[in-house]
Amino acid sequence: LRNMPKTTATPKLSACSICASTQLQRRITTYPLRLSEPPQLAGKEIHVVRVALFECQSCGHLMPTAAGQAKVNRCLSVSLGLMRQP
Repeated sequence: LRNMPKTTATPKLSACSICASTQLQRRITTYPLRLSEPPQLAGKEIHVVRVALFECQSCGHLMPTAAGQAKVNRCLSVSLGLMRQP
């Protein structure tokens, strides 16, 4: 069998949004998400597991990829739905 090249490419970020470093490494890890809405949950944090993200090697800032951000958004909506139920 012949090795076929991947047809989809993972978009790579060019620089960290905090320190502007270009030393980013792709990881799949737990992503902490601090809640700000609704007011009774403000300041609480949930942890989304197995999120695809880029980690800055200089400052450690975590930036989700497009697929990782989609997973975070899904988990956030489900979590908020569960917390709002009486």
